[in-house]
Amino acid sequence: MSDTAPSPEEVDELLDAGEVEQARALLGSVAQSDERFLVTRVRLGLVDGSLPAGAAQQALIKLMRRDPEWPGAKELYQKASSRAYQSRESSASHSHPPPPVRK
Repeated sequence: MSDTAPSPEEVDELLDAGEVEQARALLGSVAQSDERFLVTRVRLGLVDGSLPAGAAQQALIKLMRRDPEWPGAKELYQKASSRAYQSRESSASHSHPPPPVRK
């Protein structure tokens, strides 16, 4: 990683590698208002358990309503939905499916 501002992809790589604390520290160096990291922040919450799957789904639905093609949102929504189902949490996907795919 470089000394410049991090990218969401850099944080995702840390999460993929299981480096949760490093990912959290890197995200901490980014302004909360930087919307490029919205999906990454939700993903961190899912990974570290600080954000229940249902709440993650709601946050992602909100993003996808703004922009159905928000980078990474649909994929993370599907993972959060699976996690909610597996943990027997109430799932928002039953009443609020993601926006349809446009071609």
